Amino acid sequence: MDICVLNPYFYPYHGGTEKVLLQIYGRLARKHNICVIASAPQGQKRKSVDYIKGIRVVRLPARYINAYGLPLPFADMQGLNDAIKDEHAELCHINNRYQYFASNIKAIKESGAKLALTIHNSLPKGIDPFIDAGALLYDMLIGRKTMHAADVITAVSRNTLQVTVPARDLWKGHVIYNGVDYMLFRHMGKDFRLGIAEKGANVVLNNGRLVKQKGQDVLIRAFAELEKEYDAELVIVGKGPRKDRLTSLAERLGVSKRLHFVTGIGEKALPKYYNIADMFVMPSLYEPAGLALMEAMACEIPPIASRVGGIPEVMGRCGIYIKPRDSNMIYSKMKFAIENRRSMRALAACARKRVMMNNDWDKIAKRYESLFLDTIKG
Repeated sequence: MDICVLNPYFYPYHGGTEKVLLQIYGRLARKHNICVIASAPQGQKRKSVDYIKGIRVVRLPARYINAYGLPLPFADMQGLNDAIKDEHAELCHINNRYQYFASNIKAIKESGAKLALTIHNSLPKGIDPFIDAGALLYDMLIGRKTMHAADVITAVSRNTLQVTVPARDLWKGHVIYNGVDYMLFRHMGKDFRLGIAEKGANVVLNNGRLVKQKGQDVLIRAFAELEKEYDAELVIVGKGPRKDRLTSLAERLGVSKRLHFVTGIGEKALPKYYNIADMFVMPSLYEPAGLALMEAMACEIPPIASRVGGIPEVMGRCGIYIKPRDSNMIYSKMKFAIENRRSMRALAACARKRVMMNNDWDKIAKRYESLFLDTIKG
């Protein structure tokens, strides 16, 4: 197969979608011709080409626009339609419906390629009225046209498919869950040399971009109550536009010295940070699948997560559920985790077995390969 993958960002950017694409297409590139078209780093003024895990990566100069409600800046890539046509691909695979429009769909169709769409971000609900309404309006005006034009649609959870894809196009929808490298993400024990947590402290870990969707402000409020009773540290892995706001909140609540923001961690070092934790807490307001949750589960870190979106499909009965925005409930569940370590160890063991069974990257890549081959054959 000749596949052209379309996403505004790609490795070495470490976002969730970008991590998924590297895992899937790093495997498919062993047998097929894979090209990724993405934006170039800010300041790069010329088109460039490099190779990563057998994938040819075309990077286009881009103008970056920060838009309210988008987790990442919009990348206006120069010469995108020409780059699509130049690939002469059998299938083009869009991975962010918010960054591609009618002219891009037209270029794909004119190139003779089939169109695949993966929905990594479900239609949001519960973040705030402006983001929720804006996303719905976008899908009604643009996103659903892309879905209708697609020859095949995949989604990262059943919930994502059902709440995002209109009824008329559900027939071409398929659920393919994301995976986790459970040989890399595994239980190792605490490494105090990281310099974050001291021996004896109860470490609460969260991993996610610092945006409203992730609910870290509610987590900090819950942690402030927990820290009154226990020796505890809160570690948040991630960066984003809300860091200053979260830092100010922690200062007002008197826990700023117990809150640690960690960024710039390479993929191979990341499991060490999961392993310093006594619990992983994901208080998201909405979550299509939760890649960080899978990584924590693979590391046998007891998971506590919101019962929203695709999280129940990922965690099953192998974790503790919380209500988003309910800091009292989050506090009580974290307290339970500290006081019931044997029960939490059992949940952690269950969690690792679950991701090993359901989230193997080799099996996931084969599912994409089979589905895309069938789509091309038509």
